[in-house]
Amino acid sequence: MNDWLHIKKLEMLVVKADYNHLLTNNLEEIFLSCELLNIARGRCEVTLLKVSNTTLNKKLLISSKKALMKAHIELDKEYFNNLFETLFKYSNQKSKKIKLTFLMDKAVATDSEGILILDDDLETDLKEMKFNIPIF
Repeated sequence: MNDWLHIKKLEMLVVKADYNHLLTNNLEEIFLSCELLNIARGRCEVTLLKVSNTTLNKKLLISSKKALMKAHIELDKEYFNNLFETLFKYSNQKSKKIKLTFLMDKAVATDSEGILILDDDLETDLKEMKFNIPIF
């Protein structure tokens, strides 16, 4: 019989980061492709969008059919710019990867081997987002 763990914290390593600037609508975003650490299989695609809203959206969609999670996170201009500058500043350090941690509003269940099984797709709010960027 499997023991199930209920987790609200997702940990991942950033494998690839891209900056996109669409000139037609002046949209700026950072796209992160991540491999999950505390879930046995899968990956997470994170889109960080620069917005001027005061109400910021932070959602995570976990697919029940694929080993894929998608996060859509809106950041205010100042936070986005600071994050972009920090990521760019340390982008030449290939030896250590950036760790990203999400604290979810809803818990997900994994078995003792870290395998996540969902009956249906799950959408949850992200309460917290933390970047751990190694500096040396």
